[in-house]
Amino acid sequence: MAESIISVLPHEIIIEILLKVPPKSLLKFMCVSNSWLELISSAKFIKNHLKLTANDKEYSHHRIIFQETACNFKVCCLPSMLNKERSTDLFDIGSPMENPTIYTWIVGSVNGLICLYSKIEETVLWNPAIKKSKKLPTLQGKLRNGCSYYLKYGFGYDETRDDYKVVVIQCIYEDSGSCDSVVNIYSLKADSWRTINKFQDNFLVNSPGKFVNGKLYWALSADVDTFNMCNIISLDLADETWRRLELPNSYGKGSYPLALGVVGSHLSVLCLNYLDGTNSDVWIMKDCGVKISWTKIFKIDHPKDLGEFIFFTSIFSVPCYQSNKDEILLLLPPVIMTYNGSTRQVEVVDRFDECAAAEIYVESLVDPLLIS
Repeated sequence: MAESIISVLPHEIIIEILLKVPPKSLLKFMCVSNSWLELISSAKFIKNHLKLTANDKEYSHHRIIFQETACNFKVCCLPSMLNKERSTDLFDIGSPMENPTIYTWIVGSVNGLICLYSKIEETVLWNPAIKKSKKLPTLQGKLRNGCSYYLKYGFGYDETRDDYKVVVIQCIYEDSGSCDSVVNIYSLKADSWRTINKFQDNFLVNSPGKFVNGKLYWALSADVDTFNMCNIISLDLADETWRRLELPNSYGKGSYPLALGVVGSHLSVLCLNYLDGTNSDVWIMKDCGVKISWTKIFKIDHPKDLGEFIFFTSIFSVPCYQSNKDEILLLLPPVIMTYNGSTRQVEVVDRFDECAAAEIYVESLVDPLLIS
């Protein structure tokens, strides 16, 4: 019926109409005919659809997925949060994990794909919009006797190869006090793991890494016990090289917990002001390739006892094009806040007491099972 109604339209107009249709409806349209199935499932259509939905100024296809304290996930529409609708409706969303009762963490989201890993080291790439998921091969590796292992994850997109990559860093602590690491990278196109060059020295703090402009970022600590921050490292997913970055000059010295985040297309850090512990500064980094620069954009007040947990915090950004203002959406569990770049005010939007973490994703047609 749908095909017959618009069959008289030029092919280009049909494509223009379908590109504006939400992913869930497009899945139904794929059953209309073989020609529609071939069109909607083509790589070109999927990329063009993603480009439009990701840049939608109304954020109609943007969602926030909340991870509860156990292994459950809930979703809400991003516009409702930005419009400061109190008691935003949250909808339950099933877990794609084979063992959904095992505690699961959100690694990150890129182009509608969400990377999850569980306590039993099960890693999954999941597109909740089209309900497709792919379990990654088990990471093989020989364990060393007399050592403790901690895993740090990252998820990103290699645009040069049109490939999605998962990074797992095995941080190895020996009984003698020395440390080592093994960096493993998974390619969705190759559907396999391999080992790459590791970074030098220091302890990784945040997990997962933050993905910005083709690179994954982690904070480094000079001391595994005190979280004494010294700098940030990045891994370029295209050439798989490491780079060490300095923290803001006024950050100071000492055990200053921080959180990495993303503001627009820039890496950000939320730094605890350690003297009183009741507020933190948010900085953004501009990377010009050769040198970097930091700009402090605002200060946020919070309870004093939040300080020691600040490095678990997530920062998200959404430019509010409708009002020509920038708003930054922050999660300080269990409180959701927004910062208005025009008024320089921070406002509490809502609170979700069961929320442990959150991630923004855009609904897309990207199928992890069909990328090769």
